[in-house]
Amino acid sequence: MPLHRTMAALLSGLLALTLHAGVNAAQAETLRVMGWVGLFDFQKPGWDRIVKDFEAQNPGVTIDYIGTPFEDTLNQATVAILGHNAPDVIQISSGWVTQLQGFNALEPLNDYIPKDQLADYPKSDVQAATYDGKVYALPWIPGPIMMGYNRTLMKEAGLNPDQPPKTWAEFTTDVDKICALGDRNGGKVYGVALRTSRNPNSAQWSLPIIWAIGGNIVDAKGHVSFDTDAGRKAYAWYHDVIARKCSPEFFDIQASRNIFSQGRAGFIFEGPWLRGLVQKLSDNKLSVAPDGDVWVAPMPASPDGRVRQLDNSNMLVITKQAKNKALAAKFINFVLTSTPDVEYYYQTSSQITTGNLDIIKATKMSEDKFLEAFVDTLPVSNPVPIRDAQWNGMMDALSLALQTVIQGADPATELAKADHAVQALQQQ
Repeated sequence: MPLHRTMAALLSGLLALTLHAGVNAAQAETLRVMGWVGLFDFQKPGWDRIVKDFEAQNPGVTIDYIGTPFEDTLNQATVAILGHNAPDVIQISSGWVTQLQGFNALEPLNDYIPKDQLADYPKSDVQAATYDGKVYALPWIPGPIMMGYNRTLMKEAGLNPDQPPKTWAEFTTDVDKICALGDRNGGKVYGVALRTSRNPNSAQWSLPIIWAIGGNIVDAKGHVSFDTDAGRKAYAWYHDVIARKCSPEFFDIQASRNIFSQGRAGFIFEGPWLRGLVQKLSDNKLSVAPDGDVWVAPMPASPDGRVRQLDNSNMLVITKQAKNKALAAKFINFVLTSTPDVEYYYQTSSQITTGNLDIIKATKMSEDKFLEAFVDTLPVSNPVPIRDAQWNGMMDALSLALQTVIQGADPATELAKADHAVQALQQQ
């Protein structure tokens, strides 16, 4: 072949390759997803499969996972949003919706997910994430917070594990009886593993205790106040139970889970992920079953017989800064409704792996007694106890009050300071 024809052929080939590469480059797209799901060993297989299957069904799309510990996710997401470097999709706690939407950071889902499909999710979760008629988040991993209890320790303390405490007085009595047991598994046995570190989540976990004692945190006019009779009693209870060494002092989330999974605490307040955590952290030494070592019950009722629980659901949101909002919505819908992936995630993590009630009914989750117990409590579980953009700041102020009361400060004085901080936040 003459040289000029050879050169022409080479140039033609290079041009074709360049055009092909340009087409592929145009089709290639990265979806940035922030959250903590991939940081837990028992959840990682399910998450990895979700990513793999979505990428396979959407050629050219790559999921860029940004793993952030739960305790840091809200701060890191906020910094990224304010720095105009927001991820496309964020895994959040239900209580954060108000704060993120407070500075117009989230994209409503109504334009991407049909109304009849939005109706497949628990009303309490959807309503909590709805502002001005727009839905900004959907529950991925529903999280009603129930009372986990160690049946084995209850038996050893002379209690009936088939009759867990139903009131706060009964709960306190059972905590003290279990606390009186001797050391085991390398350390002291505690009555309850409370979250008491300086963290907004610790304060959030104290709200059901205020409810169980018979109080409220928001009055009929929508005013937020912690300095109430029930609030003072609840925080005095924290001080006393720790002073009696029946709960560890200043424990964070992971520390409370570790000690419960070691069989060294009678009670813990946790969501449906409790089973996976206990199995993993105990190396399957503790069984989670109605007749096993660990089981769950609703939170103790208030004096009027009313049960009120937190719903700490993990939710998925799209940010306003997402480059391809339709693709982000497609990913969220896939995570929540791809039956094979939802089922695999459930089988490998032992937790509720979608908030879509129709999908739950269509999978083996509907036959799971452990998960059924949590699903049954959704109607009495509150995802957003305080609908205010300063929610996290309020919980931070309350967590400071909790810390000082545990150390011996007067509950009324510290809760009054928390109320003052709340009023200042609401005026910002």
